[in-house]
Amino acid sequence: MNNKTKFKRFNFCCIKQMAQSMVHNPDARPKMTDWYNPKQLIKTGIKAVLSTILGQYSDPRLIEAYGKQKGYFDFSKEYLQTEDGGYITDEEGFYIRDETCKREDIWIDYVSDLGEGFNSTYTVAYYLSRLKLKLEDPKSQKELATLRGNILIFGGDQVYPVSSRQKYLERLVTPYHLALRYTNAPHPQVFAIPGNHDWYDGLVSFTRLFCSHKWFNGWQAPQKKSYFALKLPHNWWLIGTDIQLHADIDGPQVQYFKDIAKKMKDLDRVILCNAEPYWISTRKEKKNSIICDENNLMFLENILRKHIQIFIAGDKHHYRRFEHIPQRSDKTLNHSLKTEKITSGGGGAFLHPTHNMRENYITEHFSDDCIEVKERKFERKKDFPTEQTSRELCRKNITFLWKNKKFGLVTAFIYLFVSLSVLQTAPIYSDAINFYEFSLLELSTITHSPISIFCILVIIGGFILFADGHSRRFKYIIGGLHGLCHILVAFVMTCCVVYLVRFTFNLGWNLITIIFSGLLIFIGGWIFGSVIMGLYLYISLNVFGYHGNEAFSSLKIEDWKNFLRIHIDKNGDLTIYPIGIEKTVQQWQSTSDSKLTSLLEPNISDDEQKKTIPKLIESPIVIPFRKS
Repeated sequence: MNNKTKFKRFNFCCIKQMAQSMVHNPDARPKMTDWYNPKQLIKTGIKAVLSTILGQYSDPRLIEAYGKQKGYFDFSKEYLQTEDGGYITDEEGFYIRDETCKREDIWIDYVSDLGEGFNSTYTVAYYLSRLKLKLEDPKSQKELATLRGNILIFGGDQVYPVSSRQKYLERLVTPYHLALRYTNAPHPQVFAIPGNHDWYDGLVSFTRLFCSHKWFNGWQAPQKKSYFALKLPHNWWLIGTDIQLHADIDGPQVQYFKDIAKKMKDLDRVILCNAEPYWISTRKEKKNSIICDENNLMFLENILRKHIQIFIAGDKHHYRRFEHIPQRSDKTLNHSLKTEKITSGGGGAFLHPTHNMRENYITEHFSDDCIEVKERKFERKKDFPTEQTSRELCRKNITFLWKNKKFGLVTAFIYLFVSLSVLQTAPIYSDAINFYEFSLLELSTITHSPISIFCILVIIGGFILFADGHSRRFKYIIGGLHGLCHILVAFVMTCCVVYLVRFTFNLGWNLITIIFSGLLIFIGGWIFGSVIMGLYLYISLNVFGYHGNEAFSSLKIEDWKNFLRIHIDKNGDLTIYPIGIEKTVQQWQSTSDSKLTSLLEPNISDDEQKKTIPKLIESPIVIPFRKS
């Protein structure tokens, strides 16, 4: 037995042991990330900084490019079969195509932003991996039968909070192992593109999992790079890009897609999968969306301009669809040329809001060969959850204290830090002083102390840095007011505590009373600081439309998941089934350990069943076959 075989067997044993643990011990199942845990904040911040430096000065994709570069993966042909019905494979174990036999239809599953909490990730994996899934059209009420994808696309951010071999194993590999460990031939295949969280370890774990192995549980994993091109039946292509951390396309990747574009015919159409919906980010960040440098997505889009008809991205953990339908000269709609831009990031991570965007249209500026700037308008068609539901969920930020108990440590130390000058000067005043006079004297002392003023400015500056940076006005004004609010509350609370201890109860001022006062201030900072933070996030999102990520990551909402199922039928029509799960399964029961069945099945009551069973978010989106 060689080392490689030993490693694979050891790795499988680890997965099996971890899977059994999660089956029999619910406490072993990963919980949603506590993003406001100070320890987690520090770890994520360090990883983000290091990955940014690594991405700028030592891009792993450039090192990876020196290896063997495969062309596109051809799914437009059937697999070559033997006389007895078996399938012929190459030396690596992947199927050989029959060049004489075209594939008539194909099913593709797309899921993104997964690998956080077990319940959310496994709920999506469980339903996605079922061989058949029946869905009801919300308009016609007809039952539609869908099949598990021949291809599974992971659309970015496969693990949270930061990527590592252990995190992938716990939060992604094991839940999908429980959902589908084995499949019969012909086996489905999986392809993955990395998101920013996959980049937090320099893409090391991602490459090891998706670009170095032949299998991902029940799916074959043939890709060798962090980007790929799939040729599909009836003149369709699927392109997966690696945009690193800043919508950056490296040189070898640009050349790869240039070569792919040369192989496309005039009637070919493309499904472009990115890790980020830049049609949203460019609007929010007000970036120039028509820059055509060779290292950004706009350049890639210009390469494939006449071919791209469907844009799919994750990053935003909700479902949202925009649509553009060009009109013919006779004013009839040309549905065969309509363009869809879909955000589908509901694979298992915490929910993102949908009510932070008020526009019902987005205008896209583009150029042909970076010369003539053109424009087209996309209409906002559907959100999941709805804006009203999203707004109602945001109200839970009022309970920020209870959902993010450990974050109170941060505000508690800040409040205690602000109180130091008051604690130091408390003994100099006489017992006859009243609270009003005491507060004024303390305020005067602080405002005349350069050290105190410097510390206050540092604290306010920290909250300004925390404020959403998409608007400078919001960042400096609202962020500054947020910091000032904490300073004022900390000062007033400290004056109250010191006055009560020092003057009202007349306990004297010694080491014990100082420690007791500091403890009260610390507890008050924990409570009031967390409450103010929750109110700040609630107001920022509902009034100004900012801090969507921070406001909803604090809620750790497991529900409202989604994934896409795409079907190209024998007529060449492409149908997108947007599948939503309003409520994730929280209770699972173990079943028999069979090779073809899961070890866990939903254990839900009849009342919960309606919400936990997948449903179509909207009627299927159909793009007819393009004849000319």
